[in-house]
Amino acid sequence: MDDKELYRLFKRVVDTASVEFYLLNAEGRFGYVNQAAAKSLGYSEEELLALHIADVDLGLGPDFPSCFLALKGQDGLQRETTQRTRDGRLVEKDLSLNYLILDSVGYLSVFARDISERKRMENALRESEEQYRELFENASDLIQIVRPDGRFLFVNPAWLETFGYSREEVARLTIFDLIDPECAGHCQETFRNVIRAGRVERIESSFVAKSGAKVILQGSANCRYEKGEPRFARCIFRNVTEEKKLQAQLLQSQKMEAVGRLTSGVAHDFNNLLTTILSYSELYLMRLPQEDPLAEALRAIRDAGTRGAALTRQLLTFSRNQVVDVRVIDLNRVVSDLGKMIRRLLHPDISFSLEVAPEPTRILADPHQIEQVLLNLVINARDAMPNGGELTVACGEELLEAPEFSNFASIAPGHYVVLTVRDTGEGMSKEVQEQIFEPFFTTKPQGKGTGLGLATAYGIVKQHSGYIVVRSEVGSGALFRLYFPMVQAPVESVVSEAVFKVLQGRETILVVDDEPEILEVVRLSLEPLGYEVLVAASGREALRIAGEKGRGGIELLLADLIMPDMNGRKLAEKMRLLHPAAKVLFMSGYADSMLAEFGVSPAPANFISKPLAPGELATALRRILD
Repeated sequence: MDDKELYRLFKRVVDTASVEFYLLNAEGRFGYVNQAAAKSLGYSEEELLALHIADVDLGLGPDFPSCFLALKGQDGLQRETTQRTRDGRLVEKDLSLNYLILDSVGYLSVFARDISERKRMENALRESEEQYRELFENASDLIQIVRPDGRFLFVNPAWLETFGYSREEVARLTIFDLIDPECAGHCQETFRNVIRAGRVERIESSFVAKSGAKVILQGSANCRYEKGEPRFARCIFRNVTEEKKLQAQLLQSQKMEAVGRLTSGVAHDFNNLLTTILSYSELYLMRLPQEDPLAEALRAIRDAGTRGAALTRQLLTFSRNQVVDVRVIDLNRVVSDLGKMIRRLLHPDISFSLEVAPEPTRILADPHQIEQVLLNLVINARDAMPNGGELTVACGEELLEAPEFSNFASIAPGHYVVLTVRDTGEGMSKEVQEQIFEPFFTTKPQGKGTGLGLATAYGIVKQHSGYIVVRSEVGSGALFRLYFPMVQAPVESVVSEAVFKVLQGRETILVVDDEPEILEVVRLSLEPLGYEVLVAASGREALRIAGEKGRGGIELLLADLIMPDMNGRKLAEKMRLLHPAAKVLFMSGYADSMLAEFGVSPAPANFISKPLAPGELATALRRILD
């Protein structure tokens, strides 16, 4: 085969080949192009032979001279470029370049392959990888990829932030190192199910962060296999620790609400019984000489009734249903009376001391709410001393001549009564101290505290125009100092027999209660003081008596707020039509929450809480009638 035949065969093969081919001379002009190259660029063969490589190739064209020279001493070169077609489209190409000599003339042979689709797919894959990486890095959910042996391949930043480990530390950990010991069996079995079954749609497990805090995660996981063998498990979790805490707190609140309703109902019945006990004991004490043996027995009965009333108030305090009763109190007395209960709350290995000032420390407060504050602080102190320690409760006075700064606000100068609770327990860090009064914040294990005790105490102290100062260090116990403004008014106490004489009256009082014993004991308490007492066992009966008495014949209505046929509020509204000038005093043994359900809200000015003692009742009557 001669050279001409060889050329014709070469040209026929190259012209019909699907791969693009062309020859470029030393100037960069096309010396030969096949049909595939012409078709790809959109030109005819004749048009391309009149063009320079720079007219169509944006990559090779500008640096063709240097490339041509470089290839003279090389076997070949592979490069990617961008070419512009006749209609202006840009096409990605892969070029295979070689230097060859034809008839003593040097050429650059070029085989070109369209790689636009491959490039598009590579770009799409790269964008997908970038999006996945961005999603992985910025996701708020926790993402982890774990080997079958439990070692971590990857974790995202949200995971690191939640668990508190660095990436270097994670590389040395396994998922089993983080499992909460309390649910180790469940967690390990769940992980085995993922590896075995390939996918678990719903997972809820508890883990332990580096700080020791529990982390509850919910999510799903799947396992990737290669040749039937598990390679790694991908897990996506959501941190539901706070959500679970709130659910537990809601459940606790619902339990407390149920306890509160039960307590309120029991308190109502118990207060009615105590009204009878306290009233009869006081009435007959006034009739007997102090040296009479029966008088001592009656005093014991009265004191027992008083303690029963205090117990009822404490029950309502714990269920947060107490009726607010702000008056001048001696904080020394409140703290001293609560001493026995505090001792019962403490573990035997906790030493307790109580220090009170020699003189009365008077503040304007609801004694039951102050009891609640003190009990909350004592319980927190007890829990901070699991291995025993010392607890000191003290009450005294303090004069501040310049502003003092507490944890939260400046304390204005003035006279204060200071309630101090000091323990030798575990103490608190500065970070914990900054959050202890936030609702639902607690450092206690799950199920051991609601995080409401100190928040409630803080709220009560602020309502009493008081301040809380906290001093604590880790390992050095804690000191709580509660500042209450001091008042000079006399303490409001049980009315004495001597004072009873100035509480007499001549008014007509209509007493309404569905408990016959209450009607009888109130009548016996008030008639000796000079009052005309009318009694009714229901609202309907009261309206009948009021109608018979005539307009203006009743000066005061003393009515139970909650009765079966008509509550005290509705009765009072109808009474005003018959006796517009009549004053009203409501009474009840129920707590605020129960009263609210019946649509009534007792105001301090015209409300008295059961159990009723004759002196307190007589004082309330004169306060309204005078």
